[in-house]
Amino acid sequence: MPSEDKLSFVENSDNPADFRKQEGDYVILFKGNSITRHGVSEKTIAELGWDHLAGMAASSESKDYAHLFADKIQAEMQDKRIRLLFGRGGRPVLSLAGVELEAHADPDLIIVQNGEHSALYPEVENFARDHEKLISSLKKSCPKARIISIGIWNPTARGNELSACASPEYDQCAKRIEEAQKEVAAKFQIDFVSVAKFGQDPANFGTGKVAGVCWHPNDNGMKCYADALSEAFF
Repeated sequence: MPSEDKLSFVENSDNPADFRKQEGDYVILFKGNSITRHGVSEKTIAELGWDHLAGMAASSESKDYAHLFADKIQAEMQDKRIRLLFGRGGRPVLSLAGVELEAHADPDLIIVQNGEHSALYPEVENFARDHEKLISSLKKSCPKARIISIGIWNPTARGNELSACASPEYDQCAKRIEEAQKEVAAKFQIDFVSVAKFGQDPANFGTGKVAGVCWHPNDNGMKCYADALSEAFF
């Protein structure tokens, strides 16, 4: 990653076991899937054309929604050092597995971004139950943390163009998942941020070598995420 793509105020960690909160830190724990953060390897470069660590389809780490959002928080909390911890994400059951270890980081804010991998049958049938377990566990393990839940990404404006990377029933399942996310957020009195409207604008879609990368929100889409999060946070 070129140095100019780094945000000087941010200290990232992808390993909760190595994370140590320090005085003056404001810790944000992100529990998301590839929209939040996608790794890079020789395989991703060769097969996906994906060559940097960031939320997928963002042109750099500094342009993904996690870092754009952190930038906004830092501007308001100039007496704090913003630190980002990227924990277990993806499906709620996988995300749940990391909570106990991640809780040791004592996060001040937790961003839960999920649902996309569950938008197919029969997984959608269990999403509400599993998502509720995840939020409940986070509330118990990190009682001081504020939690914000992000809704499912559904790039409807692309029609069937990206059908190779989503199930045929994705749109129908996505609507069910968003309703479940809203209901769980209301039950636990946490903030919910919908990104549904951003998926209706082609200006927010990625580009790349394969449909799987193109399906994700691009820099503009990531900015939409960050702006929506900021509206909920502040």
